[in-house]
Amino acid sequence: MINTMNENSSFNPEEGLKTIYVMIQRAKSTIGNNYRYYLLWGYLVLTACMLEYLMIKLTAYKQHYIVWPVLMGLGALVSGFWALGRKRKSSSISHIGNVMSYLWGGWFVCFLILLLFANLGGEYSSILPLVLAMYGLGIFISGGVVDFKPLIIGGIISWAAAVLAYFQPYTQQLLLMSAVIIVSYIIPGHMLRRLSKKEKI
Repeated sequence: MINTMNENSSFNPEEGLKTIYVMIQRAKSTIGNNYRYYLLWGYLVLTACMLEYLMIKLTAYKQHYIVWPVLMGLGALVSGFWALGRKRKSSSISHIGNVMSYLWGGWFVCFLILLLFANLGGEYSSILPLVLAMYGLGIFISGGVVDFKPLIIGGIISWAAAVLAYFQPYTQQLLLMSAVIIVSYIIPGHMLRRLSKKEKI
C-alpha cells in the first residue's frame, strides 16, 4: 500500500522548487506593482516632516503638528481608492498578497495604539522614534517575504535611526526621519517602479 501511494504521488523536488520560485516571483510582482504606495507614503511623510520642521523654526504657530493628520488622511483616502480599484480589476489574491495585507493592516492598528498612548502619556519626544521602529518592522518583513534587499536594508536603517532619534530633540528627529524615509521608502519605491516598468515583474 505504501508503495502504491509513493507511485501515485510521485513527488518531484524540482517541481516543488519551481513552484516556490514562481510564488516568490508573483510576490515580487505584487510588491513591484505596489511601488506607488511606497512613493505616495514616502513623499507624504517627507513633506509632513519638512513642513512641520519649517513651521517650528520659522513661525510661532503652536499647532504645527496639524500637517500630520491632514497629509496622512489624504494618503489614507488615496490608498483606499487605489486598493478598491485594484480589487475590482484583480480576480484573485495570492497567499503572499494576503500576508502583506494583514501585515500592513496590523501595522496600522499597532501604530494607532502606540500613538494614542504616547499622546495620552505626554511622551511626545518618543512618538517619532516609535514611528521609525514601526516603519522598520513593516518594510523589513515586506522585503524579507519577497527577498527585496533594499527594503530589508531600509528596515535595519529605520531601527538604527529609531534608537538614535530617541536621544535627539524633536526638530532633529524630524530631520532624521526625513533622511530615513528617503532611504527606506522613496529610493526602494523608485527601484520597484523601474523594475515593474522594465522587467514587467
